[in-house]
This record gives sequence, C-alpha cells and structure tokens, in this order.
Amino acid sequence: MKKLLLFSLPALIIGLVMGIGLNHYLQQPSAGMYVTFENQDSVMIESIQLNFGNANGQSDLLTLRLAPGEQRMLLLNHDPGLGFNVSVRYAGGDTQEFCARQPDDQRIQTIALRR
Repeated sequence: MKKLLLFSLPALIIGLVMGIGLNHYLQQPSAGMYVTFENQDSVMIESIQLNFGNANGQSDLLTLRLAPGEQRMLLLNHDPGLGFNVSVRYAGGDTQEFCARQPDDQRIQTIALRR
C-alpha cells in the first residue's frame, strides 16, 4: 500500500501540472494577432473600424470610445503580415483611414493614433 501511494502521489501531481499547462496552451489562439491601439491625441476617438480578410473570408471589427491616453488591445483573427484597413473617427468629425502593418509579421503590435 505504501509503494502504491509513493508512486500515485507524484504521478497525480505531474498529471495535474501537465493538464493545467495543456489547458493554457489550448486556450491560446493558433492564428491571429494582438493589436493595441493607443490614442495619443487630445480628443476622444469615437470609433475604430477594422476590415481584414484573406482568400477564405472577410471580417469587420468595431470598437468604440477610446479616451485620450487610453489603450485598447484587440485580437484579430488574421495572419500577421497581410495588413488590415483601419478607419478612425475622432470627436468633432475628423476621420483617418489607412492600411496598417502590411510588412510587419509580428503577432503582437501597437498602433499609435493621432490626427
């Protein structure tokens, strides 16, 4: 009985640790990229709209109200390096449109926004 306990307890602990690690790994997106938008302007950003796609589909993403100095991280179901279209609408009616990060193949990116 004592030998069974000496074997079972370490096996149980190892299995628990491996299970937690596997669960964490499975919850991570297999593709995509994290993009942080930072409002470096003195006015509120009313909306940021993203359009991106590939041969298999097209996606749109909308985030609202980003205060001056605030940051917001978004997860895009999009492969890095393909670029994506960004449309920013500032309080007061100013707009800004651009294609972002086409040559950048990093999974974690930051985009500073200012008029």
